[in-house]
Amino acid sequence: MKPSKEQMKTALETAQRMRDRGLDPHHVAQVLLYLQRRNQELEQLLVRADRLVRFGMAESELSALRRQIMRLREEDEKSEDDSEIHTSMLL
Repeated sequence: MKPSKEQMKTALETAQRMRDRGLDPHHVAQVLLYLQRRNQELEQLLVRADRLVRFGMAESELSALRRQIMRLREEDEKSEDDSEIHTSMLL
C-alpha cells in the first residue's frame, strides 16, 4: 500500500535522524534514504523520457537526458564496485 505524503515525510525525517545519530545497525535508514533519492532521479528521467516520446526534444534537452542516464549508470557501477570491495573485505 502506498504511504501518504505525511507518512513518507515522517519516515524520511526519521531515517535521516537515525543516520545522523549513528543508530542504523541494520542499514534500514540508509537504504530508505538511498531508494528515495534514486526514486526522485528516476521520476525526473521518466518525465524527460515521456516528453521525448510524446513531443520530441530539442538537442539541449536530449543531451541533458543522456547525461542523466550516464550519471545514473555510473552511480550503479560505483555502487557495485563498492559492494564488491565490502564483500571481499569480509572474506
